[in-house]
Amino acid sequence: MQLKAYEDWLAELTQELQRYLVGRGAQREVAEDICQDVFVKVLEMELVLPPAELRPYLYRVAWSTYLDHYRRTRRYRELVTRYIRPTGVVNPPLMAENPVLVRALRRLSPRECHLLVLRYAEDRPIREVAVQLGISSSAVKMRLQRVQRKLEKIMRRDQDERE
Repeated sequence: MQLKAYEDWLAELTQELQRYLVGRGAQREVAEDICQDVFVKVLEMELVLPPAELRPYLYRVAWSTYLDHYRRTRRYRELVTRYIRPTGVVNPPLMAENPVLVRALRRLSPRECHLLVLRYAEDRPIREVAVQLGISSSAVKMRLQRVQRKLEKIMRRDQDERE
């Protein structure tokens, strides 16, 4: 297979994978990100498969990557809706259930809490959050990722201090 034909085939396969994921419930942005991640994984592995075997492999990897993303997002949404009110205030009656998370949420800035509330408690799409905050969609994704890492870091540090 010539290089140009192979590149065209990969471009078509990328579009096909994105349509597949969107058809299975993924948002278009998420499907695009997952397809990019899948191809990066394959390149990093230096996996050499004939086209007939590569297509099913990419579908399996894309689907499992989407499921991981979905579970992770659902878990964060549950935590945020459970422990933060729409005003960004921690819900006091739930403090006894997970005090480590509550303490971590209290250490976030109001801006970070507002971002979590918009995305997870109010279940708004990335684009809508971006428009409301006056930033790009990629900036919203990056800030969400940073806030999630910050929460994890704070919670780990609190756990280590208690042990």
